[in-house]
Amino acid sequence: MTEAPAERIANVLLIDDRRADVELTRVYLQVRDRLQFNLLVANGAKEALSVLQAAAHRGESIDLLLVDINMPGMDGFELLEALRRDPALKHISVVMCTGSTYDQDLARARALGAAGYMVKPASLAQLRPMLPDMPALRLLDDEVGIRLLRAA
Repeated sequence: MTEAPAERIANVLLIDDRRADVELTRVYLQVRDRLQFNLLVANGAKEALSVLQAAAHRGESIDLLLVDINMPGMDGFELLEALRRDPALKHISVVMCTGSTYDQDLARARALGAAGYMVKPASLAQLRPMLPDMPALRLLDDEVGIRLLRAA
């Protein structure tokens, strides 16, 4: 009998320059919604690029990015553009996680290849309908809880 491959919890990189928003996202997703995933945090887009490049160099995967739009130095759209130009990073699913409700921001995110767009605070209810567009991820909801897993 062959064993099923071990379920691997997804690595999620949250990119936001505001600590309060980072904590709010963590509380909403991991505490209130009880979604299990490995949370990594970058305090801005440039730091996120460094984290992503280092992980790729080590052969580690980051499965999902939750990206704020309005950040100093490099905004979320500029980060998304940089990701799409990098062959090692362009495959990563990106969800814009922002306070912006502007239609033009939503349209720009889609045009740049974002897999989704949610208005803060992030929630499982907002994330769940986006997951079919992210083939590398899946939700497992069983007696253990709700886990965001790598599909592969």
